[in-house]
Amino acid sequence: MLTRRLLTALTVLVAALSVAGPASADPPDGGCVGPDCTVVGDVPGGPGGGGGSNNGGGGGTGGGGGCHYQGKTVPCSIPGLGSFHASDGCYYLTSPPPPPGAADPPPPGEQGNWYTITCGGEARLQWVAGAPIQAPPDPEVLARRALAKITLKGADIGMAPAPGKAGLVNLPAWMWTTVTPNTWGPVSASDSEAGLTVTITARAQSITWNMGDGHSVTCTGPGTPFRAGNGGKSSPDCGYTYPQSSRNQAGGKYTVTATTDWRVDWDGGGVTGVIDQTRTSQTTVRIDELQVVN
Repeated sequence: MLTRRLLTALTVLVAALSVAGPASADPPDGGCVGPDCTVVGDVPGGPGGGGGSNNGGGGGTGGGGGCHYQGKTVPCSIPGLGSFHASDGCYYLTSPPPPPGAADPPPPGEQGNWYTITCGGEARLQWVAGAPIQAPPDPEVLARRALAKITLKGADIGMAPAPGKAGLVNLPAWMWTTVTPNTWGPVSASDSEAGLTVTITARAQSITWNMGDGHSVTCTGPGTPFRAGNGGKSSPDCGYTYPQSSRNQAGGKYTVTATTDWRVDWDGGGVTGVIDQTRTSQTTVRIDELQVVN
């Protein structure tokens, strides 16, 4: 059997997997399965088994967060070793066929590819029947595809004083958003590829209200709607008091901008992450001077 050492690539693999510790159990063939091994050994470069099924397909959990196998996180790909596949804990690298006579040829007409299959510190060249083995999908890519399926909005603004009415300097203004899945959450969606499903859940974290006079207020809740009988009272959780009138503003009104900070948590295949989003909406408010009658 022709042999060679892929020492550089295998050193990368060993370094990446060394945190996994010693093998917990030997596989049936007496070899070493990826994440449980730190062995560097001779690598077969020639004859491999003919035929065989596409048991290397299916993929791991993908992405920068790592793939997962038997409860451990491993690199989803390693230069020189190819892509990790959780079906058997091995790395698959498309490779040239062996020299004539060095290995049993595949059955006539069978579709497939030659792969260097690396498990732990041992590698073999093997024919794998079926469609080309693809690298596992990146879970964050699936998360962003799921994000594109939902609608996140800025605040559905409620404010006292209400549109068409005027507030007064030094009297409390109230701000809030109507609470719906699209304005405050939670709202969820999923996306799948190659057996991996990633689910996202989006929740608003806060709304920053730019009051149009150079000041801003950050509210960690949606705010409390103003009700009749609350006149002159301060909002219990999201309010502001204007110190000056809006008469010198464009149109005689302050432009109020509400920026909602969204947190989108994603989870798939044992990998988690967060995507931050913001959405804005605007309204205007008129603030008059308090007139004192003698």
